[in-house]
Amino acid sequence: MRKLMADEVATNLRQRIASGRWGEDLRLPAERDLAAEFGVSRNTIRLALQRLEEAGALVRQVGRGTFLAAEESPTLAAIVKRMEGASPADVMETRLLVEPSAAAFAATNASFTELQRVRDAHERAVESKDVGTFEKWDAEFHRRVFACCGNSLLKDINDLIGIVRTQPLWFDLKARTFSEESRQRYCEEHGAIVDYLLSRDPNGARNSMLEHLQSVKQNLLRR
Repeated sequence: MRKLMADEVATNLRQRIASGRWGEDLRLPAERDLAAEFGVSRNTIRLALQRLEEAGALVRQVGRGTFLAAEESPTLAAIVKRMEGASPADVMETRLLVEPSAAAFAATNASFTELQRVRDAHERAVESKDVGTFEKWDAEFHRRVFACCGNSLLKDINDLIGIVRTQPLWFDLKARTFSEESRQRYCEEHGAIVDYLLSRDPNGARNSMLEHLQSVKQNLLRR
Protein backbone atom coordinates (compact mmCIF):
# COMPACT_ATOMS: atom_id res chain seq x y z
CA MET A 1 0.00 0.00 0.00
CA ARG A 2 2.94 2.35 0.77
CA LYS A 3 4.15 2.17 -2.84
CA LEU A 4 0.75 3.21 -4.14
CA MET A 5 0.51 6.07 -1.65
CA ALA A 6 3.98 7.30 -2.56
CA ASP A 7 3.02 7.13 -6.22
CA GLU A 8 -0.05 9.25 -5.59
CA VAL A 9 1.98 11.84 -3.69
CA ALA A 10 4.56 11.90 -6.52
CA THR A 11 1.77 12.52 -9.04
CA ASN A 12 0.43 15.41 -6.98
CA LEU A 13 3.89 16.93 -6.61
CA ARG A 14 4.54 16.51 -10.33
CA GLN A 15 1.35 18.45 -11.08
CA ARG A 16 2.42 21.25 -8.73
CA ILE A 17 5.82 21.43 -10.38
CA ALA A 18 4.17 21.67 -13.80
CA SER A 19 1.91 24.47 -12.56
CA GLY A 20 4.96 26.54 -11.57
CA ARG A 21 4.04 26.62 -7.90
CA TRP A 22 7.71 26.52 -6.86
CA GLY A 23 9.01 28.51 -9.79
CA GLU A 24 10.31 31.44 -7.70
CA ASP A 25 13.13 29.90 -5.64
CA LEU A 26 13.00 26.32 -7.05
CA ARG A 27 13.03 24.90 -3.51
CA LEU A 28 10.38 22.49 -2.24
CA PRO A 29 9.04 22.54 1.33
CA ALA A 30 10.78 20.38 3.92
CA GLU A 31 9.85 16.70 4.12
CA ARG A 32 8.13 17.16 7.48
CA ASP A 33 5.96 19.95 6.05
CA LEU A 34 5.00 17.87 3.02
CA ALA A 35 4.25 14.89 5.28
CA ALA A 36 1.95 17.02 7.42
CA GLU A 37 0.22 18.49 4.37
CA PHE A 38 -0.47 15.10 2.78
CA GLY A 39 -1.15 13.31 6.05
CA VAL A 40 1.43 10.59 5.39
CA SER A 41 4.71 9.49 6.93
CA ARG A 42 8.01 11.13 6.08
CA ASN A 43 9.15 7.82 4.63
CA THR A 44 6.28 7.98 2.12
CA ILE A 45 7.36 11.52 1.18
CA ARG A 46 10.94 10.29 0.71
CA LEU A 47 9.73 7.54 -1.62
CA ALA A 48 7.69 10.04 -3.63
CA LEU A 49 10.63 12.44 -3.89
CA GLN A 50 12.87 9.55 -4.90
CA ARG A 51 10.53 8.77 -7.80
CA LEU A 52 10.67 12.37 -9.00
CA GLU A 53 14.44 12.51 -8.57
CA GLU A 54 14.86 9.35 -10.64
CA ALA A 55 12.68 10.94 -13.32
CA GLY A 56 15.00 13.97 -13.38
CA ALA A 57 12.46 16.44 -12.00
CA LEU A 58 14.24 17.08 -8.68
CA VAL A 59 17.71 17.46 -7.22
CA ARG A 60 18.14 16.54 -3.54
CA GLN A 61 21.07 18.19 -1.77
CA VAL A 62 22.08 16.85 1.64
CA GLY A 63 21.85 19.57 4.26
CA ARG A 64 20.21 22.07 1.90
CA GLY A 65 16.92 20.57 0.79
CA THR A 66 15.12 19.49 -2.38
CA PHE A 67 15.17 21.66 -5.49
CA LEU A 68 13.59 21.59 -8.92
CA ALA A 69 16.02 20.42 -11.55
CA ALA A 70 17.21 23.09 -13.97
CA GLU A 71 15.18 22.99 -17.17
CA GLU A 72 16.95 21.55 -20.17
CA SER A 73 15.84 20.75 -23.68
CA PRO A 74 14.16 17.34 -23.40
CA THR A 75 15.69 14.37 -25.14
CA LEU A 76 13.85 11.27 -26.26
CA ALA A 77 15.82 9.15 -23.79
CA ALA A 78 14.96 11.51 -20.91
CA ILE A 79 11.29 11.50 -21.84
CA VAL A 80 11.19 7.70 -21.96
CA LYS A 81 12.96 7.55 -18.59
CA ARG A 82 10.37 9.85 -17.04
CA MET A 83 7.56 7.83 -18.56
CA GLU A 84 8.76 4.73 -16.71
CA GLY A 85 7.73 6.44 -13.47
CA ALA A 86 4.31 7.53 -14.69
CA SER A 87 1.48 6.79 -12.29
CA PRO A 88 -1.37 4.43 -13.19
CA ALA A 89 -3.75 7.40 -13.02
CA ASP A 90 -1.67 9.38 -15.52
CA VAL A 91 -1.37 6.38 -17.83
CA MET A 92 -5.11 5.75 -17.81
CA GLU A 93 -5.87 9.42 -18.51
CA THR A 94 -3.48 9.29 -21.47
CA ARG A 95 -5.06 6.09 -22.77
CA LEU A 96 -8.51 7.68 -22.51
CA LEU A 97 -7.29 10.57 -24.65
CA VAL A 98 -5.47 8.52 -27.29
CA GLU A 99 -7.00 5.07 -27.71
CA PRO A 100 -10.58 6.00 -28.66
CA SER A 101 -9.20 8.02 -31.58
CA ALA A 102 -6.92 5.14 -32.55
CA ALA A 103 -9.94 2.82 -32.62
CA ALA A 104 -11.81 5.27 -34.88
CA PHE A 105 -8.82 5.44 -37.22
CA ALA A 106 -8.64 1.64 -37.25
CA ALA A 107 -12.29 1.34 -38.26
CA THR A 108 -11.63 3.65 -41.21
CA ASN A 109 -8.10 2.74 -42.30
CA ALA A 110 -7.46 -0.92 -41.47
CA SER A 111 -7.38 -3.67 -44.05
CA PHE A 112 -9.64 -6.68 -43.66
CA THR A 113 -6.62 -8.81 -42.72
CA GLU A 114 -5.56 -6.36 -40.01
CA LEU A 115 -9.04 -6.36 -38.50
CA GLN A 116 -9.06 -10.14 -38.50
CA ARG A 117 -5.86 -10.02 -36.44
CA VAL A 118 -7.61 -7.82 -33.90
CA ARG A 119 -10.50 -10.29 -33.71
CA ASP A 120 -8.04 -13.17 -33.35
CA ALA A 121 -6.39 -11.49 -30.34
CA HIS A 122 -9.83 -10.96 -28.81
CA GLU A 123 -10.78 -14.62 -29.30
CA ARG A 124 -7.51 -15.78 -27.73
CA ALA A 125 -8.16 -13.57 -24.71
CA VAL A 126 -11.64 -15.07 -24.37
CA GLU A 127 -10.14 -18.58 -24.46
CA SER A 128 -7.46 -17.77 -21.86
CA LYS A 129 -7.49 -20.00 -18.79
CA ASP A 130 -5.12 -18.03 -16.55
CA VAL A 131 -4.33 -14.41 -15.71
CA GLY A 132 -0.95 -14.35 -17.43
CA THR A 133 -2.30 -15.59 -20.75
CA PHE A 134 -5.23 -13.20 -20.62
CA GLU A 135 -2.95 -10.23 -19.86
CA LYS A 136 -0.76 -11.17 -22.83
CA TRP A 137 -3.66 -11.26 -25.29
CA ASP A 138 -5.38 -8.26 -23.72
CA ALA A 139 -2.25 -6.17 -24.40
CA GLU A 140 -1.93 -7.70 -27.87
CA PHE A 141 -5.54 -6.78 -28.65
CA HIS A 142 -4.86 -3.12 -27.96
CA ARG A 143 -1.51 -3.23 -29.76
CA ARG A 144 -3.18 -4.60 -32.89
CA VAL A 145 -5.83 -1.88 -32.82
CA PHE A 146 -3.02 0.67 -32.91
CA ALA A 147 -1.22 -1.30 -35.61
CA CYS A 148 -4.17 -0.88 -37.97
CA CYS A 149 -4.97 2.78 -37.31
CA GLY A 150 -2.66 3.92 -40.11
CA ASN A 151 -0.45 6.13 -37.93
CA SER A 152 2.99 4.79 -36.99
CA LEU A 153 3.58 7.48 -34.35
CA LEU A 154 0.39 6.52 -32.53
CA LYS A 155 1.56 2.90 -32.61
CA ASP A 156 4.93 3.90 -31.13
CA ILE A 157 3.21 5.89 -28.37
CA ASN A 158 1.16 2.83 -27.47
CA ASP A 159 4.34 0.73 -27.38
CA LEU A 160 5.87 3.21 -24.93
CA ILE A 161 2.78 3.04 -22.73
CA GLY A 162 3.06 -0.74 -22.93
CA ILE A 163 6.59 -0.52 -21.51
CA VAL A 164 5.31 1.60 -18.61
CA ARG A 165 2.66 -1.04 -17.90
CA THR A 166 5.36 -3.70 -17.39
CA GLN A 167 6.76 -1.87 -14.34
CA PRO A 168 6.43 -3.62 -10.91
CA LEU A 169 3.79 -1.14 -9.71
CA TRP A 170 1.49 -2.24 -12.51
CA PHE A 171 1.91 -5.94 -11.73
CA ASP A 172 1.01 -5.28 -8.09
CA LEU A 173 -2.01 -3.20 -9.07
CA LYS A 174 -3.31 -5.73 -11.59
CA ALA A 175 -2.83 -8.61 -9.14
CA ARG A 176 -4.96 -6.82 -6.54
CA THR A 177 -7.76 -5.79 -8.90
CA PHE A 178 -8.01 -8.70 -11.34
CA SER A 179 -10.92 -11.14 -11.07
CA GLU A 180 -12.77 -13.55 -13.32
CA GLU A 181 -15.66 -11.09 -13.32
CA SER A 182 -13.44 -8.30 -14.62
CA ARG A 183 -11.90 -10.63 -17.22
CA GLN A 184 -15.32 -11.51 -18.60
CA ARG A 185 -16.38 -7.86 -18.62
CA TYR A 186 -13.24 -6.83 -20.49
CA CYS A 187 -13.82 -9.59 -23.04
CA GLU A 188 -17.39 -8.43 -23.62
CA GLU A 189 -16.18 -4.86 -24.08
CA HIS A 190 -13.46 -6.03 -26.49
CA GLY A 191 -16.11 -7.90 -28.42
CA ALA A 192 -18.15 -4.72 -28.86
CA ILE A 193 -15.07 -2.90 -30.14
CA VAL A 194 -14.40 -5.68 -32.65
CA ASP A 195 -17.99 -5.54 -33.92
CA TYR A 196 -17.74 -1.80 -34.59
CA LEU A 197 -14.34 -2.19 -36.24
CA LEU A 198 -15.62 -4.89 -38.58
CA SER A 199 -18.68 -2.74 -39.34
CA ARG A 200 -16.36 0.13 -40.31
CA ASP A 201 -18.10 2.37 -37.77
CA PRO A 202 -15.54 4.91 -36.45
CA ASN A 203 -17.92 6.58 -34.00
CA GLY A 204 -19.03 3.27 -32.58
CA ALA A 205 -15.41 2.08 -32.31
CA ARG A 206 -14.40 5.31 -30.58
CA ASN A 207 -17.26 5.24 -28.09
CA SER A 208 -16.93 1.54 -27.28
CA MET A 209 -13.17 1.93 -26.67
CA LEU A 210 -13.86 4.93 -24.42
CA GLU A 211 -16.41 2.94 -22.40
CA HIS A 212 -13.98 0.03 -22.11
CA LEU A 213 -11.12 2.20 -20.84
CA GLN A 214 -13.42 3.94 -18.36
CA SER A 215 -14.30 0.48 -17.06
CA VAL A 216 -10.63 -0.46 -16.78
CA LYS A 217 -9.79 2.79 -15.01
CA GLN A 218 -12.60 2.35 -12.50
CA ASN A 219 -11.46 -1.18 -11.74
CA LEU A 220 -7.74 -0.40 -11.46
CA LEU A 221 -7.97 2.80 -9.45
CA ARG A 222 -10.81 1.95 -7.11
CA ARG A 223 -10.01 2.57 -3.44
